[in-house]
Amino acid sequence: MFVQWRAFRSIDITLGGALGILALSFVTGCWLSAPSTARAQAQVPSTGSVVGLEDNYVDVNGVRTRYYEAGEGEPMVLVHGSGWTGSAMADTWVPVIPGLAERFHVFAADKLGSGMTGNPLDDKDYNMQGIVEHMYQFIRTLGLGPVHLIGQSNGGGVSFFLSVLHPEVVKTLVIVDSNTAAPAYGPTNRLRALWDCPREPHCAEWSCRLRAISYAPDAFDDDFFEFGCYMSDLPKSQETRAKLAAGAGEPLRSQFGEWKKEVHARVREEGLLQMPVLLYWGNNDPSAMLKGGLALYDIIAEKNPNARMIIVNQAGHFHYREHPEEFTQNVINFIDFWNNNPQLPQSASR
Repeated sequence: MFVQWRAFRSIDITLGGALGILALSFVTGCWLSAPSTARAQAQVPSTGSVVGLEDNYVDVNGVRTRYYEAGEGEPMVLVHGSGWTGSAMADTWVPVIPGLAERFHVFAADKLGSGMTGNPLDDKDYNMQGIVEHMYQFIRTLGLGPVHLIGQSNGGGVSFFLSVLHPEVVKTLVIVDSNTAAPAYGPTNRLRALWDCPREPHCAEWSCRLRAISYAPDAFDDDFFEFGCYMSDLPKSQETRAKLAAGAGEPLRSQFGEWKKEVHARVREEGLLQMPVLLYWGNNDPSAMLKGGLALYDIIAEKNPNARMIIVNQAGHFHYREHPEEFTQNVINFIDFWNNNPQLPQSASR
């Protein structure tokens, strides 16, 4: 038994089969941020709060953690992407938070070492395992579980691994354009997309990279980058980059690829993920390419009859910002279906 979700620009995959892959195309563009001296004069709030959302802080095992909160109802946690840049932040979810908050109690946190959230207390935690544990403890500290968990890019990997390691706190899982979660599947088109991006300064490269892997040039506005540049200049962000350069997080950081293969094998063979799972991918994403998403879908669907996939045409790495109303409605439809059909099988035999 399966259900499909259809929306404008979308192609749906269920357990019934697979779809062909359209030719990849994308639009690139670079926005170069102002030098740090000019940014210091910009009107950037010290907290990074955004219009309509006030930031909150909670102590998560000694790490001061920033998050946005909106709405009422079942708890939903949004996990943003990007790695240890300092400039990555929960603000990326702003276009979809209002719509999701009409139905859910939404929490969007800055990951460990990102945005306004503090750095790891121990150098050994500068790796994926450290980020996953911090997000798990964030859910526990606020007493939220089980939650509807949504993660994009690196945050999709965080959400995937958290759901495998701590399934008791996850009710449904949505993975959005995540190379971090997907198996290695040959080279991406990222290098071509990033060809014209500067290598320095750090903030200019970061802002250009986000624009380059978007399908829509206006997926981000300058205010978003202004916040990110402010955060990347914070002392704690500079400390993060220095610690990584000095080898913090090793050996697990370097062993991530092998660890991911082990997790994939267990998911495929043991069926570790049995909550409803939705993979949500941009067809034109040059960073987390569709073939990787399809490979991840095959791994999860092997033993999970409740796995679904939506592919959005004319969409890049940030389709939730490019088509926010569509994203919001599809996520709500997915969760509503499983809330209304809890009797469906939660395991499969092959």
